[in-house]
Amino acid sequence: MCIAHSNRGNIRNTSMKNLLSIIGSSCAFAFSPTVLAQTAMPEDDKKNVPKTSVVFYGVLDAGVTFVSNEAGQSNRKLDTGVMDPNHWGMKGVEALGGGLHAVFQLENSFSLDDGSLSSEGTLFDRIAMVGLGNRYGQVTLGTQLDLINDYVTPFNISAGASGYAAHQGNFDRIAGNAVQRSIKFSSADFDGLTFGALYSFADKSAQPDQETAGGGSGSAWNIGAHYANGSFAIGASYMQLNKPRGTEAIGPYQSLGLSTFLRQPTFEIDPETGERAPMEDMAIDNQKIFAIGSAYEIGDFTAMINFADIKFKGYGNTENLRLMEVGGHYHISATLDGTLGYQHMKVAGTKANQVSLGLNYHLSKRSDIYVSADYRRVSDGVAAVIGDSFEPSSNNAQALLRVGMRHMF
Repeated sequence: MCIAHSNRGNIRNTSMKNLLSIIGSSCAFAFSPTVLAQTAMPEDDKKNVPKTSVVFYGVLDAGVTFVSNEAGQSNRKLDTGVMDPNHWGMKGVEALGGGLHAVFQLENSFSLDDGSLSSEGTLFDRIAMVGLGNRYGQVTLGTQLDLINDYVTPFNISAGASGYAAHQGNFDRIAGNAVQRSIKFSSADFDGLTFGALYSFADKSAQPDQETAGGGSGSAWNIGAHYANGSFAIGASYMQLNKPRGTEAIGPYQSLGLSTFLRQPTFEIDPETGERAPMEDMAIDNQKIFAIGSAYEIGDFTAMINFADIKFKGYGNTENLRLMEVGGHYHISATLDGTLGYQHMKVAGTKANQVSLGLNYHLSKRSDIYVSADYRRVSDGVAAVIGDSFEPSSNNAQALLRVGMRHMF
């Protein structure tokens, strides 16, 4: 639907009034006498149900990044939302009695450099969910993070060193991804064991086909589990995405530097300028992901390892991406942490190796200054690219150096 320019100001004002109304109502609810008062219920129920509350939270991250080779030239830029996506949100829980409680969460992401929404036209693009829970777990509905995020993402050691180092292309979704139109069960903690399942309904608003970029995604399902005991922890998850489109779409050139994928070209050449126009929404049939990770803590040092196997099917062909990552986090002092991660990836007959190093200086519990560095080298004939914030290199190597600041509230 087209909107006349003269109406845009009114629409923005209305959206802002609605947003302020939501925040104001939430704050009024959070500090109302009903919320602050103890709810009368049996003592056993009080032990198993969280207290009624509403919390407002967020993360702000900005810094300057230097890249060695971006489309043949070195570059530097102000880049935001790298170590953590810039976002704000609110979440709450209400004790309903009888061991039952209601939960909700709304979370929005945005660009700190110009203040724009990360997803145009979508206010709560990261999380928008509501549900019920008891002593055995909770069921939530809406837009919410998948179980790879819940059970495997904590073992993504390189992302702790550099925000660009969450696995290349994020095809295993380890960077933390939301699933729309989903219903999710997350168990309570049973002596260190947690588990869950998720199902996402297909988007029937658009027909997914090769000619319709951003067409409706198909259904998806996801299972996973996590176990922790003392210094040891392990988590695993399996997910299948059917006809991934829109926010679930893949773009192998800008993510992997590959010129072909599933025997299809990944970009087109502009006949006038000669520039490459990447295909951002390949019409694949499905994407299957298995991810597992583990950690072991020894004093101030935590060792981590993870593995991901991703299978793509489309255009009558299949392709596998496998990635192994190892590394560790060291608590150097009360204010300084160091992280080192190494990734090895195989895909479409090519190999890639990446090393990431990070230092975090904590100004307080909520603010830190960090320095991170990444180096990636791939097979000959493939354009190296780290993360999705830059153009691929003109050769098979790329390096990044970043200095940034992060504040959490």
